[in-house]
Amino acid sequence: MNSNTKLLIVYILEILKEYSDENHPLKQNDIIEILDRQYNMACDRKSVGANVLLLQDLGYDIIKNGGGVFLGAREIDNSEISFLVDAIFSCRSISTKQSQELIKKVTQFVSMYDRKNYKYWVNANSVIKTDNKQVFYNISLLNEAIEKNKKVSFKYSRYYFDEAKNQSQQSKMFYVSPYFLVNSQGKYYLVCGFDKGDEIANYRIDNIRDIRMLDSDRRAIKEFKGFENEVDIAKYINKNPYMLALNEVRATIKLYGDYVENNVVDWFGKNVRMYKKDGTTFVDITFNEQSLIYWCLQYGAKVELVSPASTREKIKEILNQMNNNYK
Repeated sequence: MNSNTKLLIVYILEILKEYSDENHPLKQNDIIEILDRQYNMACDRKSVGANVLLLQDLGYDIIKNGGGVFLGAREIDNSEISFLVDAIFSCRSISTKQSQELIKKVTQFVSMYDRKNYKYWVNANSVIKTDNKQVFYNISLLNEAIEKNKKVSFKYSRYYFDEAKNQSQQSKMFYVSPYFLVNSQGKYYLVCGFDKGDEIANYRIDNIRDIRMLDSDRRAIKEFKGFENEVDIAKYINKNPYMLALNEVRATIKLYGDYVENNVVDWFGKNVRMYKKDGTTFVDITFNEQSLIYWCLQYGAKVELVSPASTREKIKEILNQMNNNYK
């Protein structure tokens, strides 16, 4: 078997991936023509048929239709591609160019005809995105540091209208112990800790610049409040949707109207304790305090934080300040 014969089955599979789908089956002559045009390879109908049968024997879902064949099942189906493309398109943590390049890679799993359905990705620059081109490098280095149990250093961009504050922020160096990365509301975060204190911190990965892995070992995560016994990333995300400093409180919320009940499930999940009392719906949860304050303010008059009293007072202070701002 010569090298061209060995490559023939590979080329035919690539042609079926690129040029065929349910609405565009390929006849043997179509495949022969593409082989000649794209790969400069001569082939006869018998060889094409034999290789298609061999691909079927190898488990590829090649279906006959209308005198031709097409590739049915693929590594990722169209609905999954649509989900991934939309997620990449709307993600603000990567640059426009990175979004476009990543979508190009993802859509290689569908035919050239289905690929046309995702042409809107060329307008990714219309979505507000980071200008940091180091995001994937940051992710790669952070994963390596976590795997090797090492600390990292970086500079962190935070915008201030005051130029002096901007300059000061850009020159400041952070030294942290990285633990895990999480995606929350379309933004990618590093969850980490400092050498002093017991509070976990969260930093936007797209705002991290000039990152380096250090020789020193990181602190054990069990030294931080809330992680003494276990590291449950899903639990951390669920209780901290705004990715703020971790400070949990046990709270009771009163709901006004059925509308907000569904929003409770959306944000807190179905494991919260929701119950009726004197015709009013209440919810008992354990949640990040600052996130809980933001959530209550977000739904305004539809909710009321009943307890704890200290958190309730913080909301009242914010509302009083808002009232003064709008006078």
